[in-house]
Amino acid sequence: MNKIIISLMLLFSAGCKSITSCFLIGAEGPNPEDTKLLRSPEYQKEIDALIAADAENKKWEKIFLKEIKAAQLNDDLGAYYFFFEEFMSIPRLILPEWMKKEPGYTPRVRLEDIRE
Repeated sequence: MNKIIISLMLLFSAGCKSITSCFLIGAEGPNPEDTKLLRSPEYQKEIDALIAADAENKKWEKIFLKEIKAAQLNDDLGAYYFFFEEFMSIPRLILPEWMKKEPGYTPRVRLEDIRE
């Protein structure tokens, strides 16, 4: 009986969280692909709302950048200042990297996007 207790203590002190985790995982260990992500509907709704708000902000960024470009091309200083102020007032959301992989994420506005 003491040998069993000592063996179990050695297993747990070696970093095993359970007996099966030491013997059944295999040499390469668990794969992230084997893990299924479960979210509550409320949490997914919050994520979707945040991504939608970010997409809306980026839509306005693109619009204002095009207007700023047009104002520069037409030497319209008043329009330039107006649209620059509007552009700077847009909230920039800082999203974590994992959220950028979610469906519906809109990447940052690139220079090529305003050349159209």
